[in-house]
Amino acid sequence: MSNPDTEERKTVLRTIRIPKSLERSLKSEAADEGTTVNADVNSILSRHFEWDKKAWEFRLVSLHKPILISLLEGLDEETLARIGREVVTASWKEMAEFWFQDPSPGGLLDALSMISKFDPNMRIRVTQEEGMYTVVFNHDLGAKWSIVAESAFGEFVKQSFHVEPQVTRGESVITARFRVNPRNLPI
Repeated sequence: MSNPDTEERKTVLRTIRIPKSLERSLKSEAADEGTTVNADVNSILSRHFEWDKKAWEFRLVSLHKPILISLLEGLDEETLARIGREVVTASWKEMAEFWFQDPSPGGLLDALSMISKFDPNMRIRVTQEEGMYTVVFNHDLGAKWSIVAESAFGEFVKQSFHVEPQVTRGESVITARFRVNPRNLPI
């Protein structure tokens, strides 16, 4: 029986043709980052399959950060909270179902972790110990985004884990803490 972790680390030798200009770019970037062309190509391909392809299939939109912040600044707190509760939470569920075919609480946490892995504007860390979860969300999108995120995380936990979370909001960090009773989880 093969070990999936060992299979994941096995490599194959593959020869591909690329334009000279791309080779120069790869060599230059590898030198700048202190890596190798091989490591950069592996990173680029991994990102493509782990994120770029999924983001394209889900029709995510790239938006320059100052534009997003400006849009958020024009909205009142009640509207921002509603967007978090209704729109963001629904989007997270749709992502988990679409990407992982798993709308369970674990699938949703996996989707959030994947977003965090590739989005330079936000980081999510999930820890769990003896049924107590802590989800820490750090971002650099301003205080108005914190309102959206606070509302989204509160609603996400209520809908997914059927508990009332303790959520704290700062300028750039939102923390949700909650205890899960396995009997309350959806099957």
